[in-house]
Amino acid sequence: MKKRITAALCVMLFLGSITGCETSSNDGKDAEQAKNDKEVTFVFTKGGFENHPDNDAICKKICAAADVKLNHISPPAANYDEKLTLIFSGQEKELPDLAKIQKSQINKLFDYADQGALMDLTDLVKKCPHILENVPKEALDMCTKDGKLWAIPIWCSPNRMNTIVRKDWLDTLALKEPKTLDEYHDVMKAFTFDDPDGNGVDDTYGMTGLGMEAIEPYLGAFGVMGVQENYWYEENGELKPQALNPKAREALKVLRDWYKEGIIDPEFSVLKNESELNDKAMKNQFGLTYRWWVWETKIEGEMKKVDDKVSFERIAPPVGPDGTSGVKGVSMLNGCVVMLKNAKNVDACLRLLDWMHTEEGMMTTYTGVEGVHWKKEGDKYVTLPQFDKDAKWIQWYSAFESEWPLLQVETPLVQSRRDAFKWKTIKNEGDGLVTDAQMRYSTDLTTLITDAYTQIITGKKDLSYFNNFAE
Repeated sequence: MKKRITAALCVMLFLGSITGCETSSNDGKDAEQAKNDKEVTFVFTKGGFENHPDNDAICKKICAAADVKLNHISPPAANYDEKLTLIFSGQEKELPDLAKIQKSQINKLFDYADQGALMDLTDLVKKCPHILENVPKEALDMCTKDGKLWAIPIWCSPNRMNTIVRKDWLDTLALKEPKTLDEYHDVMKAFTFDDPDGNGVDDTYGMTGLGMEAIEPYLGAFGVMGVQENYWYEENGELKPQALNPKAREALKVLRDWYKEGIIDPEFSVLKNESELNDKAMKNQFGLTYRWWVWETKIEGEMKKVDDKVSFERIAPPVGPDGTSGVKGVSMLNGCVVMLKNAKNVDACLRLLDWMHTEEGMMTTYTGVEGVHWKKEGDKYVTLPQFDKDAKWIQWYSAFESEWPLLQVETPLVQSRRDAFKWKTIKNEGDGLVTDAQMRYSTDLTTLITDAYTQIITGKKDLSYFNNFAE
């Protein structure tokens, strides 16, 4: 046992932090051997959350309920993919049993399988009824090659994005919620020129956002989506890149006109991270934006500390001239979890993975421990004071996307997520498709697309440049 602990600590020093918790043995085996039989080393990091405290209640619950001893190794998010490369290439002396492959590296799944680094889960998953019940077959198929399942998908529904408006500005200017492109234009114009924040200074714009993401609802009004993210559309039974969709040219013309009119923040194209968008929000510089569902509730809370009249509202994306509208439908896979070929305790790994897909497992890993972090009141699940105290780390053990508790529990953020389900989504018709050219030239293609779209919108290139870019 001492050798195992020493090895685990070596991995911890190299990879990051480690969580250990264990269960007692009651099967008559030697206690130390029983613990070893239940030990599962799992490498994954939950981005956006702080590390857990020592001896936390969630880890104890996981270990007791799944009957495992969990060694959770969490490499720093900044170099997570590099650490996985070392693991799957066999350069680590002590290999984990399970590891999460992030969305950014999902295209390497079958490479790792071909290298012989992964366990074939085709028959093993039959021992996991909750996985088979709760994970869509389409998602499992995306992790299957030549009839063999190589990973448990981390899947999610497509509805994650919201179009967001300053409701207090609408009220101040006596404006109705915009629905069509023309109505969106009129609201943006008022937000830009009619002093919606009442400070007497010409310092507001109708719309901003993070680069190409900011224009997605307006592309969506023409049926175009995901131009930077290798989205495909189908035409006459053939898949074609959304970035080259002729309808995009029509959307760019509208955005070009709006930009020339001065109702789009000229800095939208250079905003790269959420902190920059937050800074603009705190300074009351825009009235419309578009973001991942957790954004507006958090920033609204910060802004209310300065002005309690601030109010955001999530609204439907604009409807285009032919009745089309939609937000980005995110890809079904948000990564996957693999079992390494030489996993020591396969049954313990399967118990843990299957339990994480039970109602109890989803609630615990995503929302905390019943009676400690939340409780059920009738048909509702409400948080307890400890939830707020632990909110910064409470999803630390959420290796999978737990959709069900996310929508059930009355948290400050939940209404934003519920609202996201109201909007039509434009999905990637080639979801899961990875081409050789995409793998080789992805960075260059993204730069080319961003440059072309931005130059057309900002008037640096004529609209006809779209044809040159497409060619």
